Amino acid sequence: MQVAGDVLDRAAAGEELAPDARNRVHALHPPTPPFQPYRRAVCENEVRGSELDADPPPHGVKVARRNTAMTTSNKTTAKSTAKTGRKAKSATKRVASGDTLDDFLGDIPDDRTPLDRIEPEIRSSRYNIALHALNEALTPKDRLRMLRFGGAGVVIQVPSADWVPAMRMAAQTLVRFNHTVCRTGSARTTDRPDNGNHEIGDFLGAGGRVLGISQNPEQFLPSALVTAADIRIRIDTPSNAVIRKAILSLTGRKAGRMPPDIARGLSFDVLAASLRKGTLPSACVRRLIAASQANATIDPTLADVPLLKDVHGYGRAGEYARTLAEEFSEWKAGRREWSSLEVSCLLAGNPGTGKTTLVRSIAKTLSIPIINTSVAAWFSSTNGYLNEIIKEIDRIFLNASQMSPVVLFVDECDAIPSRSGLGNRNRDYWMPLINHCLTTFEAAISGSRGKIILIGATNYPELIDPALLRPGRLGRVITIEPPDAAGLAGILRQHLGPKVLDGVDLTVPATLGVGATGAQATAWVAGAERRARDAGRPMKVDDLIRQIVPPDPRSQAEILACSYHEAAHAVAVQLLGVGEVVSLSNVAIAGQGGLTKTKIGQTTTLSRAATDAYVVSILAGRAGDEVFTEVNSGSGGAYASDLDMATAMLATVHCSLGLGGSLIHRASETEAREVLRHDPEMRKRVESDLTRLYKVAVAFVETHRDTIEILARRLVEARIMPGDEIRRLIGRAGSRHDILATLGGHDA
Repeated sequence: MQVAGDVLDRAAAGEELAPDARNRVHALHPPTPPFQPYRRAVCENEVRGSELDADPPPHGVKVARRNTAMTTSNKTTAKSTAKTGRKAKSATKRVASGDTLDDFLGDIPDDRTPLDRIEPEIRSSRYNIALHALNEALTPKDRLRMLRFGGAGVVIQVPSADWVPAMRMAAQTLVRFNHTVCRTGSARTTDRPDNGNHEIGDFLGAGGRVLGISQNPEQFLPSALVTAADIRIRIDTPSNAVIRKAILSLTGRKAGRMPPDIARGLSFDVLAASLRKGTLPSACVRRLIAASQANATIDPTLADVPLLKDVHGYGRAGEYARTLAEEFSEWKAGRREWSSLEVSCLLAGNPGTGKTTLVRSIAKTLSIPIINTSVAAWFSSTNGYLNEIIKEIDRIFLNASQMSPVVLFVDECDAIPSRSGLGNRNRDYWMPLINHCLTTFEAAISGSRGKIILIGATNYPELIDPALLRPGRLGRVITIEPPDAAGLAGILRQHLGPKVLDGVDLTVPATLGVGATGAQATAWVAGAERRARDAGRPMKVDDLIRQIVPPDPRSQAEILACSYHEAAHAVAVQLLGVGEVVSLSNVAIAGQGGLTKTKIGQTTTLSRAATDAYVVSILAGRAGDEVFTEVNSGSGGAYASDLDMATAMLATVHCSLGLGGSLIHRASETEAREVLRHDPEMRKRVESDLTRLYKVAVAFVETHRDTIEILARRLVEARIMPGDEIRRLIGRAGSRHDILATLGGHDA
């Protein structure tokens, strides 16, 4: 036995064996002929504990029992087998461990399916694809290791659950396994790592061969097998070589030229349906190509989506997308590992900023399928029960793994609540669902479930559970801001095409619409086309300008009042050092009478004086209303209005930042609003600060009345003012106002 072990070790190391050594290996382990009847693997719980603990019967008794159990149809096979056994008798006597294993397994019935009944199965397309994929993944060292005495634990990881039955059949025709565990996660009560470890220990300890097959071995297979496995085999998307061999096995003919990675993105079911016996190899290839093209157009709207090189106005999100496309091309060419790609992020932005369009553009540029889903879709496709929603999530991610590489787009991620904001009434429902999302997202991004690019989207990034945003899950948040003038001009040109308004500088009309979203820019082009079509003439630039800045229905007094409001904001931001004014707009658009766009100064820490200055700059608009005209509703109303932002900042000062006279941390910045809503004492403190700082804002506007007047009058004429002109007019007012010295106090 020692001699045999040495020979196998030398063969596994790649050493050339002498003829007598090769003969000894074949005597101990005769090669398995093609389509040999396989012994059905012992399933879990099939062997009872009493049978495992019983004393093994003598070798002769075992043989007699098996011979008497044979049917008439197998007698001829038994005679030929007996002759082969006598020739190798001298070799097998030296293998004590082999006898022990046979004795240990002696009471297990030999219920192998006759060859005439199994041949149609093993000649199917499923079997052939699995067999050739397994042969490609196996190394000579792996094959010898499975044949060695002392048992072998083998774990095969397949791309998806539908591979498991065919892979089991393929593996058992190569080597006889004494115990097989096939798990896909479909049985939640038994497909767990802590189930079946006793049987694994018994079979491996007795020198048996144990096989485990799953699309996720760590999650579903017994932990003892995964940990003690001697051989780990990973089956990836079938290569062209595997497809060629499968076609040859099924049709008897060789296939011709194929596109690179012809099976990429196709599920196992589609592959099996495309390769058919009785057809020509060229027909099999055509079916595979057609299936790939059908996958690439899974989203019918991709035809109208631009490529990444043609998109504009996305800022950092556009840079991420283009970098991903470059790295994906390098991975596809084999020059980069998949783990080095940044395959996940969370896109954040207001409605209409083009989050969905960018994701579709990524899929089109990469030429891979896209799967669109959302938390709302998980609920709408089920009855809302927890187990059904979890199954729906698993179904979607399994579908993605079968189609990989693929873009999986999860919209409205803020519908997955943050665990810190859960109440006692709904915690028991949401906690398992949130935790399942965390583990599922992590498994998808790690690559263990295929090559998945996972991109989330939300309008409210502050509501996302922080655990979803850590590296290895969704990762970083990329905010899509409204495009600048150059970005808007690019969006307008993209939708107009190269021939409409050819040679016209679109920066001028785009400047009028600064602050608008890409969706609004798309609507401008559609409206301008409609206007020109109704007039029966080609489009003019005036048609576009009228869509961007339609005739203002407001009175002159109302337009001037709005200009005072925005000008007061701009002067306060600039002179109080809060930030830098980017642009001013007096255009009534998207329900707003005007817009002051600023770039707030970046700092890692805040003082009470800095927070007060920020609130004063926000309240300066309302102060301008009071000083120049009269107080109106322009500072309130919607979310993110002047009063909302000022109130939220002061609530954060008292609840979170420790700048409100108390060191107690009561809530995070996102939760401060809730505290304010339910705590009357907190409302009094914030109201007191608002009143005090509003008086400061009124005093500031009175002091800089002349500067605000000049800026407002100019805004009425220009309707939109760039930052350089604004800063030039404000600069004439001199240095920053001494009102900064009065900021930073608080009311007890």
